[in-house]
Amino acid sequence: MRTANSLKALAITGLLLALAGCSTAEPEPTATPTPTPTPTVTQTQAEIEAEFYKLAEDSCAKGQEEGLVERFINDEPSRIIALAKKDAYMDYSAIYIDNKGKAQVLYELETTACNPGYLISMMEEANHDNTGDYEHYVKKNKDGTFVWTQSTYSETGSKLADTIFEVADGLLVKAIPEDVKNTRSLEYGPVSDVDMQALKDAVDAEIERMNQ
Repeated sequence: MRTANSLKALAITGLLLALAGCSTAEPEPTATPTPTPTPTVTQTQAEIEAEFYKLAEDSCAKGQEEGLVERFINDEPSRIIALAKKDAYMDYSAIYIDNKGKAQVLYELETTACNPGYLISMMEEANHDNTGDYEHYVKKNKDGTFVWTQSTYSETGSKLADTIFEVADGLLVKAIPEDVKNTRSLEYGPVSDVDMQALKDAVDAEIERMNQ
């Protein structure tokens, strides 16, 4: 016959076994999936040139259709103000303001964004190859900027000069030439009231000067 102590021992053992059976098993660790690396897309030189020329073409068109301010960010307040063709004032649409605030009417303007396209057009019209005055090159940097190289004139003669273009939203938005003092931000859209008034004042003064 079992004693009371024996029954108590059996009861305790049964309780421990029941609790052990009800305990939650620890989940086995799952392996973290390894992300698939994004393949590097390598562009051909022809693709790089086509991309840059499209950026330049779109930028040039936007400036002509909506307006453009080329701001010399290292020589403020120097800037070029170019109105959209439809917004021309007295048939004038562009002025240059120097770092002292003096304005000058521009009769011919080749904006920075339009320059690559103009050079290509002139080369094709002249049926010329990529040499001499028409020599030019395009390179794309790893950071997405472009280097536009073209023949330029200086006091010592013609030479090749680089301009680095920064891009945003499908447009050329900054031009950094070798002479960094002439670094320009390219701001598209209708010009400010201040810039519009500066252009009107410059044009009025020019017309008055010519009528003297």
